[in-house]
Amino acid sequence: MQWHLINMDGDNVGEITLPDPVFGASLNMGLLHSVVKAYQANRRQGTHATKTRSLVSGSGAKPFRQKGTGRARQGSTRGPHQYHGAVAHGPQPRNYRQFPNKKMKQQAMRVALSDKVRWQKLLIVDQIELEKYSTKLVRNMLIKVLPNLGKTLVVDERQDDLLYKSLRNMHMASSSTSQLVNAEDILLSHYLILTKTSLHHLCERLS
Repeated sequence: MQWHLINMDGDNVGEITLPDPVFGASLNMGLLHSVVKAYQANRRQGTHATKTRSLVSGSGAKPFRQKGTGRARQGSTRGPHQYHGAVAHGPQPRNYRQFPNKKMKQQAMRVALSDKVRWQKLLIVDQIELEKYSTKLVRNMLIKVLPNLGKTLVVDERQDDLLYKSLRNMHMASSSTSQLVNAEDILLSHYLILTKTSLHHLCERLS
């Protein structure tokens, strides 16, 4: 599959080949849902907790005598139905982790990348030249290369943090590398921008 290669000014500078096994996968909503749900579940701390009747502070004594008051008999002030009592069937600390296997995560990446190709939301940039931290420079590049500004993910292989720190000031843009990007990151972005170097490493990772 041939795709346009552009520069930082948005000008077409040539063509580049996208491998069909990576960028031509058929849509699989069930797989995407499983993998993305696992990523989101693995971020949950699971530290929520409510007090059971054994944890609530209070006396173990009977609150009032059994008979003669006209009220329902009670044996404790710590029951769920009592004021300042326990919580019945409340959440307790638990582990939410899910473990999709490597093949599932790789195929979900291929499906997400293919979806960007299908909807013409993928841009391949020759290279991103940055010599200093500059949000203005990166923003001007996005304005030139994108048809309209939207949530954008820029993937580049860099040994410095110039791109990361230049983008983190923009709430509609973020950066990643070919080793760290996942299917959820791609699906949550309206546009995906890859450099030639990151495209090469991404294809190696998913081949």
